Amino acid sequence: MQPDEAVYSPPEVQIGTQVYWYRDPLTLDSPNIGWICRRPGAQTVSIMVFSPDGGFVEKQSVRHRFDPGLRENSAWRQWGCWDYSPLEKNIARVLEVASQLAIQHERAAKKSLPDKP
Repeated sequence: MQPDEAVYSPPEVQIGTQVYWYRDPLTLDSPNIGWICRRPGAQTVSIMVFSPDGGFVEKQSVRHRFDPGLRENSAWRQWGCWDYSPLEKNIARVLEVASQLAIQHERAAKKSLPDKP
Protein backbone atom coordinates (compact mmCIF):
# COMPACT_ATOMS: atom_id res chain seq x y z
CA MET A 1 0.00 0.00 0.00
CA GLN A 2 1.37 3.40 -0.94
CA PRO A 3 1.29 6.32 1.48
CA ASP A 4 -1.34 9.02 0.95
CA GLU A 5 0.18 11.31 -1.67
CA ALA A 6 -1.27 14.47 -0.09
CA VAL A 7 0.75 13.95 3.09
CA TYR A 8 3.72 12.03 1.74
CA SER A 9 7.03 12.28 3.52
CA PRO A 10 9.90 9.83 2.98
CA PRO A 11 10.69 7.21 5.60
CA GLU A 12 13.25 7.94 8.27
CA VAL A 13 16.78 7.03 7.31
CA GLN A 14 20.21 7.62 8.82
CA ILE A 15 23.71 7.87 7.44
CA GLY A 16 24.96 4.31 7.05
CA THR A 17 21.56 2.70 6.58
CA GLN A 18 21.77 -0.19 4.11
CA VAL A 19 19.38 0.25 1.20
CA TYR A 20 18.57 -1.10 -2.22
CA TRP A 21 19.03 1.32 -5.10
CA TYR A 22 16.98 0.76 -8.25
CA ARG A 23 17.98 2.26 -11.59
CA ASP A 24 14.36 2.48 -12.81
CA PRO A 25 11.78 3.62 -10.22
CA LEU A 26 8.95 2.32 -12.37
CA THR A 27 10.08 -1.33 -12.62
CA LEU A 28 12.24 -1.99 -9.53
CA ASP A 29 14.32 -4.66 -11.24
CA SER A 30 17.83 -5.76 -10.29
CA PRO A 31 18.59 -3.71 -7.18
CA ASN A 32 22.11 -2.72 -6.18
CA ILE A 33 23.13 -2.69 -2.54
CA GLY A 34 24.09 0.69 -1.15
CA TRP A 35 24.43 2.79 1.98
CA ILE A 36 23.05 6.23 2.73
CA CYS A 37 26.02 8.61 2.73
CA ARG A 38 24.33 12.04 2.84
CA ARG A 39 20.91 13.58 3.36
CA PRO A 40 21.06 16.70 1.15
CA GLY A 41 17.34 17.48 1.27
CA ALA A 42 14.13 16.62 3.05
CA GLN A 43 13.00 14.39 0.18
CA THR A 44 16.32 13.08 -1.17
CA VAL A 45 19.34 11.07 -0.11
CA SER A 46 22.73 10.30 -1.60
CA ILE A 47 23.67 6.64 -1.73
CA MET A 48 27.03 4.96 -2.12
CA VAL A 49 26.10 2.06 -4.38
CA PHE A 50 28.31 -0.98 -4.71
CA SER A 51 29.05 -1.69 -8.34
CA PRO A 52 30.78 -5.01 -9.00
CA ASP A 53 32.42 -3.45 -12.07
CA GLY A 54 33.84 -0.34 -10.45
CA GLY A 55 33.77 -0.21 -6.68
CA PHE A 56 31.40 2.39 -5.23
CA VAL A 57 29.46 5.04 -7.12
CA GLU A 58 27.58 7.88 -5.44
CA LYS A 59 23.98 8.26 -6.56
CA GLN A 60 22.74 11.74 -5.71
CA SER A 61 19.23 13.17 -5.29
CA VAL A 62 17.60 9.77 -4.90
CA ARG A 63 13.98 9.65 -3.76
CA HIS A 64 12.19 6.83 -1.96
CA ARG A 65 10.31 4.39 -4.17
CA PHE A 66 6.89 5.59 -2.91
CA ASP A 67 7.60 9.27 -3.58
CA PRO A 68 4.66 10.35 -5.77
CA GLY A 69 6.93 12.80 -7.59
CA LEU A 70 8.69 9.88 -9.28
CA ARG A 71 5.54 9.15 -11.28
CA GLU A 72 4.86 12.81 -11.99
CA ASN A 73 8.33 14.11 -12.81
CA SER A 74 10.37 12.09 -15.29
CA ALA A 75 13.51 14.16 -14.55
CA TRP A 76 13.54 12.78 -11.00
CA ARG A 77 13.42 9.20 -12.27
CA GLN A 78 16.89 9.55 -13.83
CA TRP A 79 18.40 9.29 -10.33
CA GLY A 80 16.65 6.00 -9.56
CA CYS A 81 14.97 5.29 -6.24
CA TRP A 82 15.71 3.55 -2.97
CA ASP A 83 14.05 1.26 -0.46
CA TYR A 84 15.24 -0.38 2.74
CA SER A 85 17.28 -3.54 2.18
CA PRO A 86 15.86 -6.83 3.50
CA LEU A 87 18.43 -6.64 6.32
CA GLU A 88 17.11 -3.25 7.46
CA LYS A 89 13.50 -4.45 7.18
CA ASN A 90 14.34 -7.49 9.34
CA ILE A 91 16.11 -5.34 11.92
CA ALA A 92 13.03 -3.08 12.11
CA ARG A 93 10.81 -6.15 12.67
CA VAL A 94 13.08 -7.50 15.41
CA LEU A 95 13.11 -4.12 17.16
CA GLU A 96 9.32 -3.90 16.98
CA VAL A 97 8.91 -7.39 18.46
CA ALA A 98 11.46 -6.63 21.19
CA SER A 99 9.61 -3.41 22.02
CA GLN A 100 6.27 -5.23 22.26
CA LEU A 101 7.81 -7.94 24.46
CA ALA A 102 9.31 -5.30 26.76
CA ILE A 103 5.91 -3.61 27.09
CA GLN A 104 4.22 -6.94 27.86
CA HIS A 105 6.90 -7.80 30.40
CA GLU A 106 6.51 -4.42 32.12
CA ARG A 107 2.72 -4.81 32.29
CA ALA A 108 3.05 -8.32 33.71
CA ALA A 109 5.55 -7.11 36.31
CA LYS A 110 3.19 -4.33 37.42
CA LYS A 111 0.30 -6.79 37.77
CA SER A 112 2.39 -9.10 39.95
CA LEU A 113 3.29 -6.36 42.45
CA PRO A 114 1.29 -6.53 45.69
CA ASP A 115 -1.22 -3.75 46.30
CA LYS A 116 0.03 -1.05 48.64
CA PRO A 117 -1.85 -0.82 51.96
